[in-house]
Amino acid sequence: MTAYIRINGLIKSLLLFTVITSGLGAQYAGRERHWWFTLETGKNLFRQGAYGEALTSFQDARNERRELYSNMERDLIILFSLPEVRRMNDSLEQIEAYINERGQINAATALAELYYRVGRAALRNSARLALEHIDRLKSYPEADYWIGETYRLMGENEIALRQFNEALSAADSMENPGLTVEVHYKIAEIERLRQRYGEMENHLLTILERDTLWKQDDGAFVREAMSRTIENGGINRFLQMYRYKNAETEKAHRLLGRYFYDSEQYEKAFPHLTFAFLIQNTTIIDEIIAEQFDFKFTNTEAMMRAITRRPAVMDYVTKVDFYKTAYYLAATLQARGKTAVARELFDFLSARDDAGEWQERGSRPAASVLSPTASGTIGALIDGYGHISHY
Repeated sequence: MTAYIRINGLIKSLLLFTVITSGLGAQYAGRERHWWFTLETGKNLFRQGAYGEALTSFQDARNERRELYSNMERDLIILFSLPEVRRMNDSLEQIEAYINERGQINAATALAELYYRVGRAALRNSARLALEHIDRLKSYPEADYWIGETYRLMGENEIALRQFNEALSAADSMENPGLTVEVHYKIAEIERLRQRYGEMENHLLTILERDTLWKQDDGAFVREAMSRTIENGGINRFLQMYRYKNAETEKAHRLLGRYFYDSEQYEKAFPHLTFAFLIQNTTIIDEIIAEQFDFKFTNTEAMMRAITRRPAVMDYVTKVDFYKTAYYLAATLQARGKTAVARELFDFLSARDDAGEWQERGSRPAASVLSPTASGTIGALIDGYGHISHY
């Protein structure tokens, strides 16, 4: 009889283990995978330009996820509210043993999902923390982002802004942490259009918290060293000495540099434009070396000759506004009284037939760049930010 009980108990435990490790209980069957599939369906519709249908899919995905985790939360609350469970003093380990013993499949599934999504360590053997984490999982920031992006492209910036902020409020639940940066860029673009430049600046500066070199350079030692190298040795010497690549924050530096230049805050503009220009050049040089291992940077002219037969690199030059960045770095240098090195960059631009507008501007008399107000208001000057590419 004892042997039968042990064998029967083992069979029950194995069956329950199978349910837990699969992450699917009876009432959740098929649902765990459904919300992200609905989201991917929406992305495909979005890329096809079917924004109305895409929006519906994104909203469905958000609702499906919320319903799934709300049901799991309800099952755990019901279990945790039982008198015998309440006497376990928040011990998740004891509660889990109770679940296994009683065959509480839905609660077991909810815990299995929590362990998969956040890990056992994060729960710290606490039923209270388990409920807090499953409550967070009801949010679907990726869906909120795509809902916001759809509204943005449909011209509904106010609704888009609310959705982007909703996505940020649940950023710790994002499966793709890089999406947080994209959300900040999108909000910054909307705030620029609304002429709320302080908010735009705040979101771009938040992105720069992910720039390790910028964030850790609290004493501005690196920035000052870069500044001395550019001002005393010129652009080519600067690019021979320094390399730094951070694709995630390059655009934030570039936009802040242009914003501070247009608002005549040249000392603030200079380090941002320097970082943007350095990141762009480092990326270009790395791409050349990937195909021509013996390439060594000597000057910007030779570097540009080396990429003329590399379409992917030329596309990058266009994407990051390389010539425009060079122009505003030169203009900022000149505004700060560093006319010789500014002239070096202007001459570089004036010799580039593929620089378009920036070749023409580089050829103008130096005094023409000193006054940003000559072209209109700051709102009119902060142009060319463009649409930031989506995932």
